[in-house]
Amino acid sequence: MPVNDEMRVRDIPAVLVSAARILRTYWAPFIVIACLGLAVRSGALWIAVEVSDHNAFVAQLILVVAPLGFLLAMIAMLYLTRGALPNVVELSKREARQATTEKREMRLVDVAVSVLVPFLAVYVSYGLLKEDLLRFTNEAAYAEFNQFSLSETPDYDFAGRLAIYDWQVVLTIVAIAWVLRFALGKIESVTRFLWLAFLGALVEVYYTSQVAQKVSEIRDAGVAWVEGRRASRAVLEQYDTVVANLGPLANPVDTVTGWLFGLLGAIDAVVIVPLAWLTVGAVVLGHKLSPPESAGREPNPRWERIPAPVRRYGGGLVADLRERWSAFWNGLRMMATAGLLPMLTFCLAFLLVIRIPWAVGQLLRLAIGPTETTTWLAFSPMEKVAGLAITMVLAAALLAAAIDWLLGPKLAPAGAGDPEPAAPAEISAPV
Repeated sequence: MPVNDEMRVRDIPAVLVSAARILRTYWAPFIVIACLGLAVRSGALWIAVEVSDHNAFVAQLILVVAPLGFLLAMIAMLYLTRGALPNVVELSKREARQATTEKREMRLVDVAVSVLVPFLAVYVSYGLLKEDLLRFTNEAAYAEFNQFSLSETPDYDFAGRLAIYDWQVVLTIVAIAWVLRFALGKIESVTRFLWLAFLGALVEVYYTSQVAQKVSEIRDAGVAWVEGRRASRAVLEQYDTVVANLGPLANPVDTVTGWLFGLLGAIDAVVIVPLAWLTVGAVVLGHKLSPPESAGREPNPRWERIPAPVRRYGGGLVADLRERWSAFWNGLRMMATAGLLPMLTFCLAFLLVIRIPWAVGQLLRLAIGPTETTTWLAFSPMEKVAGLAITMVLAAALLAAAIDWLLGPKLAPAGAGDPEPAAPAEISAPV
């Protein structure tokens, strides 16, 4: 193992200790922020169901606030720890590059899509997006079916109330959202009205959530399609025949096979979720590291053949899209240079963190004992909130320490190599 890699591996215990110190200092505000974020999620779902009876599109706009409550809580917790992270403090002193479209200093809100994409990967892997959609669909459909009127026959409109879109409509939404985001940036560059950037971020929240919903549906449909094929059934039948003829080895072989397929099925929890969380943290705390949009790009002679008006507006739209994704790609590059063993360590730590809701549920069942189903259904939402809140608190502390460590080599002077492992900074209590 190279010397620099050995040094970075030796930093891992210090990173975990730094995460523990951050948790010890900020646990109280972390819990408050996490609970507020989860309250926003539940409130958005309830309001979306009520509004869906009047306007399905507005209900969908409100529905996307549910994951936004979760994300904003994580961003708030990460921002709260900035003063305790020496490398993040050093990065904050740098001047951010100018936004291509808005013609001002780039802010986190300008690269909102770079945060939303990895976050939605986490949200989908947790099963929270499916949970939101099922709750909204069930409650809205129930309300639609049970509408009552003495004067006229009820007019059922399930598809309209639930705003169920085909993938062609979703692609159209994405295209319109890209153009609208670019237009809002152009208007802001003239009016200097910063709140337009937040409106553009909401546009990105809407279209990315629609894409995530459709991707989740396509994935579930794809799995069902594969399982329903004759070839799949033939393979399963052949496997059962082989295992049945193994005699005493049948049970061990079947156990090992089930474990392997279970491991493949859990690849999102083992790999995707930790990497996605680290990408979220890298964008939130390190988006100023994103290189300029034109860095390293050479002019394309074919581009000059396009008519000037199309080249002017089309080029601006392409540059705008590339810039908004730049922080995402920069976060991935940051993790790629961290080394295999440190990343595996972080993945293992996050794997333990995301299993906390399950552990909380098991502890409560052990402490409370058997209860009636109706009674448990009344209290199960509180159990889920408690598990998710603890997960968010621990994930925020771990993310803050990990991202500060990942930023170290990026802030080192050119040619200086990896810096010596720094002792965790003294963390002052929040005011």
